Amino acid sequence: MYPRKVCEVSEVVVLSQEEVRSCLPMSGAIKAVTEAYKAFAEGRVELPPVVHLNVEKYRGEVDIKSGFVEDFGLIGAKIASGFYDNPKLGLPSGIAVVILMDLKTSLPLAIMDGTYLTAVRTGAAGAVAASVLARKEAKRVGVIGAGTQARMQVLALKELFPLEQVKVYNIHESSKKKYASDMREQLGIEVQAVDTTKSAVSDVDIIVTATPSKKAIVMNEWIEKGMHINAIGADAPGKQELDPMIIKRAKIVVDSLKQCREIGEIQHALAQGLIKESDIHAEIGEILIDKKSGRETEEEITMFDSTGLAVQDIAAANVVYNLAKKKGIGHRVKLLDLNDK
Repeated sequence: MYPRKVCEVSEVVVLSQEEVRSCLPMSGAIKAVTEAYKAFAEGRVELPPVVHLNVEKYRGEVDIKSGFVEDFGLIGAKIASGFYDNPKLGLPSGIAVVILMDLKTSLPLAIMDGTYLTAVRTGAAGAVAASVLARKEAKRVGVIGAGTQARMQVLALKELFPLEQVKVYNIHESSKKKYASDMREQLGIEVQAVDTTKSAVSDVDIIVTATPSKKAIVMNEWIEKGMHINAIGADAPGKQELDPMIIKRAKIVVDSLKQCREIGEIQHALAQGLIKESDIHAEIGEILIDKKSGRETEEEITMFDSTGLAVQDIAAANVVYNLAKKKGIGHRVKLLDLNDK
């Protein structure tokens, strides 16, 4: 519990991906992300701008997200990359590392795999948003993309909604078929690989877009009244998954207006003059603290623009760190000599 004793912070806990996995259930991540969004909305969080680095030579990009959360007494930083040729080398396309430090002293507390943590906390964020923006009895989900995040979004939604059917589309036939097979077995519900993007988003309650696309792949005319969209893929300048006319029609909710207007899905509608910043209904934390409304009618179209915030990483890493200490797992390293002041 904060403040921490010096003996606690003299050692850094190093946690592998498998150890992080064992300490971060989806239910715990959903709770942590909810708390983080509330703290952000109530001003107990400091987040500097995301540092974005393009590595075009190797078809990669790197984001550095950092900040502190008073509620947890923690400073956190995450270096996360997307190198899209990695699978050809037998490596994951997304890799991340998270560092936690004590807010009062800045002493390092933990270094942990952030790849799995990012996947889970992003999935949790989508579920938290859908809990206040989607229709309460949402049962059908359409997914564009078949990667890790396309899976995590649905796993998180399954925690909160009585899902009965998932449809998935991906440009790679083998990927969408494997997704359907794996998720069908994991969820115990109908999961169908479909032939077109339009088929995936037709006659569903919730749409999830989780791709690295830089052009619109979901068209306005496909969107029906009452749908909710979790727009997950756009998290850097130029990225885009939705026809901007969808955004013009929707009740727009963002994780951070400051961040989304620069790197989120709304960047395109803003640039084209289809919407103004005043048209953004709320940041998600404002809804969670009852400052703004969530879904108000069965017919309205809602959209969550999720760019990912360091506060989510810190909240999820806090869950991992505390549970790892309880379990006594992780490799402990003395990085600093506290006698050498």
